[in-house]
Amino acid sequence: MPDSDSDKLVLELVACDRCKNPFMMQKGKKLKKQQNNEEIVCENCIKLEKRKKKLELGVINSVIESQKEIEASIMEVKDKIDFSKATFNKKQYLEEIKKKSQSLTKSIDLLQKIDETNDEKYIEEYKKLFEKLQKEDS
Repeated sequence: MPDSDSDKLVLELVACDRCKNPFMMQKGKKLKKQQNNEEIVCENCIKLEKRKKKLELGVINSVIESQKEIEASIMEVKDKIDFSKATFNKKQYLEEIKKKSQSLTKSIDLLQKIDETNDEKYIEEYKKLFEKLQKEDS
């Protein structure tokens, strides 16, 4: 039987479009790729591209994980701040109640003394206390 070109594997040396390194390729494939405006790429560049994509996905995943960790720590700090604000507001509120309670107790004592003695000194003290309470409320 005569040898025909279709039965033979004909290779040619071509340069990779990315790295410019030479490699062997079937003669017909090169023409098809050039006609379809495709790059002629060697196996090393293909493997490198796959590895690069895999690494990019790994980096993206690690960035997403670290972003989640940062968000969690921010929420934790925010919760602590909210709790401390609530505690501070509670203490401040209790202090105000304590002050008003003391003022009201003093005013009751003064009213009793005024009722018993009708002394001008107690009346003046009561007026001052009353004005002080009005200023605190407004």
